[in-house]
Amino acid sequence: MVIAIIGLLVALAVPALGKVRNRAGAIRDLAALRGVITAWNLYATDQKGWLLPGFYGMSPLNPLPAFYEDGEPIPADVYGNQRAVVARWPYRLSKYLDHDARHLAVNSEMSQVDECSQGDLMKQLYFGSLYPAFGMNTMWVGGDQERYGFMASDIGGKPNPFYNFYASRLTGIKHSERITVFASSRTNQNACATGTVREGYFRLESPQWLGPQWATRYDDTLASSSGNVSARWNGQSAVATVNGGVELLPFDELRDMRRWADQATAFDWKFSPK
Repeated sequence: MVIAIIGLLVALAVPALGKVRNRAGAIRDLAALRGVITAWNLYATDQKGWLLPGFYGMSPLNPLPAFYEDGEPIPADVYGNQRAVVARWPYRLSKYLDHDARHLAVNSEMSQVDECSQGDLMKQLYFGSLYPAFGMNTMWVGGDQERYGFMASDIGGKPNPFYNFYASRLTGIKHSERITVFASSRTNQNACATGTVREGYFRLESPQWLGPQWATRYDDTLASSSGNVSARWNGQSAVATVNGGVELLPFDELRDMRRWADQATAFDWKFSPK
């Protein structure tokens, strides 16, 4: 009888402990995210209103300054592609985060960076740029060189329909209270492991572009099903908006394109180049 009662108590306690741990992780995420969105706004202030590019600096564009601990620039012999490390947003934001990687890699993402780098600083810099806890809405806020950003205003003498379709200045964003800048992220692109979803990735993809980009249902095993957005907190994601707000949002609310593109007018709005 005593053993049966103990077993019953354990069965009741384990789910409760899981919820407590999940809540504690969500609180850590929100606290870190609050610092990240504050840093993002400080960057824009320093740049006279120009927004932090999500991915910028691969040829033919010139790299922007990027730093790590003690304000040191990313070295030429960094693991992988130096241009790619610098092009990703994390180390261009690091000066506003005291050059402390713990602001960007929290919970399991920190262990992922450590696992991949194995104590090698050059690898740590590379994987730190790849696996921050939060992905950025790079296509619609700040621009992304790999997502049609920073293109010329005309091509062959004709207007470029993809020219400057994203928000590039803070003052130009009308719906600052709802536009997502960062959110909990995940990826299947694992440089040091295969066959699994890992929490943390630098880039988010919106639900719609020229057509749908997300699956109809959230898939725990496939990050692309949700544009790399992670609903790791009991079906919710930690989200930071342009105005500095931070909150946990149910995943389905992030399917609304009005949370991604300032010009979006409907839940399932798609970009129509003209």
